[in-house]
Amino acid sequence: MIEAPQNEERSLAVIAEVKKLVPNKPIRFLINTHHHFDHSGGIRTYAAQGATIITHQMNEPFYRRADVTSWKLSPDRLAESRKRMAIVTMLDKRVVSDGSRVLELHHIKGNRHNEGIIMGYLPKEKLLIEADVFTPGAPNAPPPATPNVFTVNLYENIQRLKLRVEQIAPLHGRLISMADLLKAIGRSS
Repeated sequence: MIEAPQNEERSLAVIAEVKKLVPNKPIRFLINTHHHFDHSGGIRTYAAQGATIITHQMNEPFYRRADVTSWKLSPDRLAESRKRMAIVTMLDKRVVSDGSRVLELHHIKGNRHNEGIIMGYLPKEKLLIEADVFTPGAPNAPPPATPNVFTVNLYENIQRLKLRVEQIAPLHGRLISMADLLKAIGRSS
């Protein structure tokens, strides 16, 4: 699973849907791109379900504090379970696989939105999964007059890592092509 947005209620709904779609496959890992609440508000819910949290090393202190913070007034599932969060960190790259599909996790270096932000890449599918560094405009909208620095930085990281991206799944937007990203930063190829 990538991201645990907003809160426990939202995470429980997503977990229920995943169990319905893939009933015999537990959620073993929760990939967290960065610690902003709209990407991590439900992280304790996944930890209570037994998922190991994978995030960039820069985010670990935030999650260690979230793990031990008292939830006595309004206990969530993790507080009720009395478990601790299992957190695994990464620096530049980490690979996760279930034996049939590979997910590469890469640090997006030099990103000003969050120093510890990571993206996912499915090499077989040539699909990049990212949060907050490229949010596409409406279909057929003209590109911005000035390219977004976060989006330019994403492109630079794709080039640096030599990723063969055909499609991008922005977690705050619609599925787009690499050509859409190039158009958004004022490049043709």
